[in-house]
Amino acid sequence: MALKVFISYAKEDRESAERYYEQLAKEGASPWVDFKHLLPGQNWEAEIDRAFSDANVVVLLLSKRSVTKRGFVQREANDAIDRLRYKQPTDIYVIPLLLEPCEVPTHIASRLQYVDLNVPGAWDQVRAALRLASEQQSIELEHGVIAGPFNAFTERIEDNWEGLPGHNIEIEYPRFESSLRPDVAKELSALFAGRAYRSLIDARQKSWDQQPDFFKTRGAAAVNGLWENFVIVHSTDRFLSLTYDIGLYYAGAAHPNYYSTTYNFEFLDKVRKLEFLDFFSDPHGAVKRISEICIHELSKEYWHRTGETPSSSAIDSFKTGADEDPNHFRTFTVSADRFTFLFGYVSGYALGRWSVEVSFYELLGYLRENGPHVYASTQDWSLEEQPGQD
Repeated sequence: MALKVFISYAKEDRESAERYYEQLAKEGASPWVDFKHLLPGQNWEAEIDRAFSDANVVVLLLSKRSVTKRGFVQREANDAIDRLRYKQPTDIYVIPLLLEPCEVPTHIASRLQYVDLNVPGAWDQVRAALRLASEQQSIELEHGVIAGPFNAFTERIEDNWEGLPGHNIEIEYPRFESSLRPDVAKELSALFAGRAYRSLIDARQKSWDQQPDFFKTRGAAAVNGLWENFVIVHSTDRFLSLTYDIGLYYAGAAHPNYYSTTYNFEFLDKVRKLEFLDFFSDPHGAVKRISEICIHELSKEYWHRTGETPSSSAIDSFKTGADEDPNHFRTFTVSADRFTFLFGYVSGYALGRWSVEVSFYELLGYLRENGPHVYASTQDWSLEEQPGQD
């Protein structure tokens, strides 16, 4: 299968984007760029996000225009960098390419090695990165991703129907195999297969619910769209955490909707689904502490992304999205030593999605003793090590 490469660029760099689109195609990749793939009448915002979510690699074309420009270029870069926390350190996912000398944003330069295309031999580096990414993708498709005791494989459903309106549905879901925990693998596989097919059936447009007079002139926009992609965040022999990115578009709507949903399980003996408050002996205190940390970290991340101190309206949006309401923290994943809370677009669409990591250490004293967090970690998070204690 050809490596799917999404090209992010500023419209002023379209000529360069077209040149590197052709170059990537010559390398055997399957590149995607808006002006090559969007059809008249399509909701361009929805199609761009669908292609971005589906990409194996994101190429960021950096120039004096793109690094200072607010809007889709910045959002795509922010979202791509945010997704790096779900990748292994050796995974090739984001490739920044410098079209000309410019100041690379700190949140990119501090995490990724960029390639200066003006240096001799630069494209050889790009070619090597693409080759490695393709090898990684082929291995994952054939052997699955190793996640704790599981080999996790990606299954995919596609369903298209031409109507007025019609539908276009693409859903990925995990299938698990395990010689160590076969019963758990079977239950999880059944759960996510069932979830996928329920989403599919719920999203299908009804043949009797048509509006031909309204949609017959809408062309490609006369389509209801749903696409779902998952990422396994963390797994041990007793714990699994994963997240779904979901895009939903209603025919005729001005904009698509995007959101994330997360799943956390412990399987000490049998599979049990975990909710946010299951982790805490003092839920009220935990929510208050998490809210404080999240508002502070969102404000700091705003500064990293924009180079500016957050405005009062930005801070208000962070407070609104992360105040002391447990419902604001229901979308979360768990890794070996921390929670990650997902907030979506809490400070405007152009700045991308937001997330905050909160370590178990910050929550000692609120975590349930021998609670489900211990199944995610091999570290002893005993109450004797609370912050501030002698």
